Amino acid sequence: MVECESCRLLVNALDKPHNIFEPSEGRLKQIQAMINEDLRAVRPLASSRVFLLAFMLVSLVVVVSGSLLIGMKGWGALSRIQGTTVLAALTASTILLAISVVRQMAPGGKHSISPRLLLIGILTLLILVTAAIFHIRHESAFVPDGLTCLRTGLTYSIPAALVFWAFLSRGAILYPKLTGAAAGGLAGLIGLGVLEVGCSNLNMFHILVWHLGVILLCTLGGMLLGVAAEFFCGRGIVTT
Repeated sequence: MVECESCRLLVNALDKPHNIFEPSEGRLKQIQAMINEDLRAVRPLASSRVFLLAFMLVSLVVVVSGSLLIGMKGWGALSRIQGTTVLAALTASTILLAISVVRQMAPGGKHSISPRLLLIGILTLLILVTAAIFHIRHESAFVPDGLTCLRTGLTYSIPAALVFWAFLSRGAILYPKLTGAAAGGLAGLIGLGVLEVGCSNLNMFHILVWHLGVILLCTLGGMLLGVAAEFFCGRGIVTT
């Protein structure tokens, strides 16, 4: 205190009496009325197990429905090793991504793997699995056949994504872009599952570009929806 002038100025400032402003009773009642006007009951969020079960049931129903509608030629064309590997990779990826999405629905959810790293890891895993168990084959109609598969995959991914969005709207999402991308990736996995069961084209490049392309497009679409939601919610907060 003796040697430091700044310390003395700070102590003198704290010692000075301050006038505490208190709003009038009428103003307090006005503030209370404004707060009470916006208060409404909040429906409790269901447990994580309930939402996880719902995500998995939707995934299973869409894949089974798609398989029944377009047939199972792709599954019949796979060898036993290919079928087992594809089924294991898709099942594990779907479960892990569904768990990640559910944990993002409420603040404070713990993640064993970062959601960003999980998305990248799943896509990398599927690329490696595809490159390992499939081979390059001649394909005379690469683009037309590929666009057909891409359209088919999105046909089943988009309805699933809409259902997932309805589930997500029940939660309190802190990072809409990340959660939207994860939910989109989960919907893309459903479309991929339908294609793996129904498409008999085992050309490695066909699967890498068009089948996995469904996941990329759905992930990008989910992220863009998250950006839009974040933008409009942000505007709503600012204007109010």
